[in-house]
Amino acid sequence: MSRLLCIGLAFVLSALAVAPARAIDILPDNLDGPCCETTQAVLPQFPDIDLRTKYICWRDCDPRLSGTVLTKFTFTPIACGYYLARMTVTNVAGTFTAWTSTQVMAYSRTWLEASNNQTPDTQVWRFFLNGDLRIDPFVLDQFGGNGCIVPSCYTAFNAYHWRGYIDIARDCNNQFTAAFAINHECDAFEHSNNFTSRPGVFHPNNSYTMVGPADSFVCDPNLGSAEGPINCEAFRNYDFTQPLDQICQFEQPLEGGDIVNEGDFCPCGVAGATAQYKVQQFAGQSLCGSTASSAFVGPWPGMLSKSIGLWTDPTRFPGVETLHLEQTHMAYTDGCNGQQTRPFFYGVQTTRGFPTFKIGPTSPGGPIVPIPVVDRFIDLGSSTLPQAQGAPVIGKRSIVDKVIELNVEF
Repeated sequence: MSRLLCIGLAFVLSALAVAPARAIDILPDNLDGPCCETTQAVLPQFPDIDLRTKYICWRDCDPRLSGTVLTKFTFTPIACGYYLARMTVTNVAGTFTAWTSTQVMAYSRTWLEASNNQTPDTQVWRFFLNGDLRIDPFVLDQFGGNGCIVPSCYTAFNAYHWRGYIDIARDCNNQFTAAFAINHECDAFEHSNNFTSRPGVFHPNNSYTMVGPADSFVCDPNLGSAEGPINCEAFRNYDFTQPLDQICQFEQPLEGGDIVNEGDFCPCGVAGATAQYKVQQFAGQSLCGSTASSAFVGPWPGMLSKSIGLWTDPTRFPGVETLHLEQTHMAYTDGCNGQQTRPFFYGVQTTRGFPTFKIGPTSPGGPIVPIPVVDRFIDLGSSTLPQAQGAPVIGKRSIVDKVIELNVEF
């Protein structure tokens, strides 16, 4: 869909929106502006958040073990759009710590939701997460022989790397909550020779996911993945040649794009295993000259969409919402500097949930307009290392310097 058509449809739909009965303090992120120019992202101060979390061990692409733990997040801003997210994972009673991690947290985008299914009363901010988890000695001692809790790669490296996302939501009463998922892949991707910093044979049939909130989440490796024309949204850069408080650039509005499904398979299991991973091809371009297309690199035949499951509680954030985790290499041309690269991207796909609204344009001194948008969001962040550390990037804590935000039409 062209950008003009996207904008035109958005304004038509906005006429259908009704002002919320209780005002929500909407906070635009200040990322709309001229191509490739520097800006300052405007984000709230996030409080600590506790979430009951489902820990899942997948074997042969089916859930083999799951249990509920408690995750405490604390957030420390470190740069424009960047935070360190400290994760402390305990048993539900909080009597012992199981895992700890300091995740790199990079901002993607914001939108509004209507938890009452009618008018916007919640603002959501989406971030990418990646970092090493460390297992507490007590857990190592008690469960060291259980490969679903302590994978053998941990013994080799004394850490294991997880990637994912977090959506932080604030309602009209200024109360914060979140939904998140992080994932450690099977050997085919996480420990593949020549493509990761921690190669080897450790858990070829097992992968691992943590998802919160846990209470209404149902594991499902068979969910379909969004495909079709890209309704709109944007590309965006972080420019790490600048001081850390000046790395944010304005969004590059999407000119067009498409996602095509090519099949599904299980790269983490025996023949005939559940086809948890959907193979897709993506291509898109921005109005600022940036282009991206999924690439066949090593064990990645394109953009892979891993079906995780869905939340089923219509009364609690994020509503009835499906979850996939994404990974791909991209052939990427940066319209701001002309560089052509082939970075690794990771991210998330969510569909349905509460009705979603874009934070629309404002007139000087006028109101902010909530514009209804489709509820199939894909967010992808590049995985990049400071140059001195060298490649490969997979398996190391990394930064995001390119963001792709997609609204899929069908």
